[in-house]
Amino acid sequence: MRLIRSLVGIAVITATVAITAVAQQQGDQSSPQNTILKPKMTLGDVLFAINVLNTVEIKGSEVEAFLDVKNVFVQAAQKAQKEKKSESDELTVEMNMLTANNFLMLFQRASIPGSAAERFQAVKQALYASASPQQAQQKR
Repeated sequence: MRLIRSLVGIAVITATVAITAVAQQQGDQSSPQNTILKPKMTLGDVLFAINVLNTVEIKGSEVEAFLDVKNVFVQAAQKAQKEKKSESDELTVEMNMLTANNFLMLFQRASIPGSAAERFQAVKQALYASASPQQAQQKR
């Protein structure tokens, strides 16, 4: 069990370093508060992310970060539902780098059934793709 937690921890640190490195390549937008990621995912993925976040046990010191992350996804879902989008419709979720890092940290600690592994991976990949150097070049 410790080995699994260690591996998950290493994966989160690696992802954080990779996303931060992309942000630093963006030049004047290197501040985590100023770098905006725009992952594209379906409304169903956004709702899944909200449900997964609700399974995470948090410490008192993590409440603000948790609420910030959850609020980003809840607002995206509410906007999409007002626009009468279906669960298979794609939408863009905007978040700053700090929120993205907090999301990855919380998301990795979630408990999910094996049947949700593909959707879990799709949400993570959408976030990673939004931080890729190609996406960073398009934002300039």
